[in-house]
Amino acid sequence: MKKFTYIIFALLTIVTLNSCEDKVEALDTNYIAFGDDLYSTGVDVGGSTSVVIPVYTANLSGADRTFSLSVDPTSNAATSSYTLPASVTIPANTNSNSFTVALSDTDLGIGVNKLIINFENEIGLSTGAATTVSYIQNCTEVTATLEINFDAWASESSWTITDSLGGVVASKAVKSYTDGQASAVETITLCAGRNYTFTYNDSFGDGLSDPTDGNVTLTINNVEKGAVTGNFGTKYEVAFDTK
Repeated sequence: MKKFTYIIFALLTIVTLNSCEDKVEALDTNYIAFGDDLYSTGVDVGGSTSVVIPVYTANLSGADRTFSLSVDPTSNAATSSYTLPASVTIPANTNSNSFTVALSDTDLGIGVNKLIINFENEIGLSTGAATTVSYIQNCTEVTATLEINFDAWASESSWTITDSLGGVVASKAVKSYTDGQASAVETITLCAGRNYTFTYNDSFGDGLSDPTDGNVTLTINNVEKGAVTGNFGTKYEVAFDTK
């Protein structure tokens, strides 16, 4: 059924493209944007990590271009817990680059640290939305086990575990798994005595049901904290604790 849907979509795409004008005007706007609006990670106790954030412009230039970065005043991250470069440079004749935000376990407590980054305003420059680096202190007191038995379309699956403040503790994005893959086992470290939410998504919207039912089980110390089988639609979600 899915293959038939893909074929119909491809035919519709071809028809649509043939109906468009042959000439497409190239973008020539002085515009820059971050690669995504949210990046999430964790910092080990006493440790450090980094997040690489890509940036893209809508046009090319024969010379290097430097764009200033700034921290939004609504950020709640302790200034001692991150290092943000003052600017990012797009090399000549390209339209992309990246910069690195360094994070450390300094003044991190229980909760989500949100570092919101903007491009500085410049005359004649248009910018995309701000990006947020969301990070928490990693915990290692509790080990959860996520067992997944896929249907034939493992690439459609994705999942997240978030803490009570909305911080992403662990996740796998769409296409992290390969179609035809039979199963996967994920080990996740969590904090003792806290509440979490487990969310499992299927991008096609038929859960784990094609051609036969698959299932997902989340356990802690052999105690089931969440489970779903077969067609759950687009999303299965359950709250659980580590008590």
